[in-house]
Amino acid sequence: MMMTLAAILALHTGLPQADGWVWSLYEDARETVLAREIPDTDRLTTTLACAPGSGRVVVSFYDLPARPGFASFRSGDASGTAQMAAGDASDPFSLTLRTDHPAIANFTATGSLEVVAGDQTRTITFSRPHLAKLRRFTEICAD
Repeated sequence: MMMTLAAILALHTGLPQADGWVWSLYEDARETVLAREIPDTDRLTTTLACAPGSGRVVVSFYDLPARPGFASFRSGDASGTAQMAAGDASDPFSLTLRTDHPAIANFTATGSLEVVAGDQTRTITFSRPHLAKLRRFTEICAD
């Protein structure tokens, strides 16, 4: 996964924001990835990844400590719980969400998803210029 992500990240297609962070969409036949990154650096905070048509999205945070357990997620009035997968030092903290969950539908519409794991809260936010990428990503991932 990391080698695939590294190869995909080499093909940056995002629009720069004032602080340098962008959402970049990378597509191929095996995996589609949305990455919050600073292009042409090793700075990466969050990825959304899926196998096209799988109906599942793996949300990974590279700035959270790895821990086993459960995380809650919310977008709008829809919420849920997912098991966290904690990797080693080279793997991110991640959770898998179904594309047909109401919170994912709200996330796709609003561009905002909150994830709470223990005492850590992360909000994934897509600004208006990047919402089309999120919608395209969700469309590709849906089964």
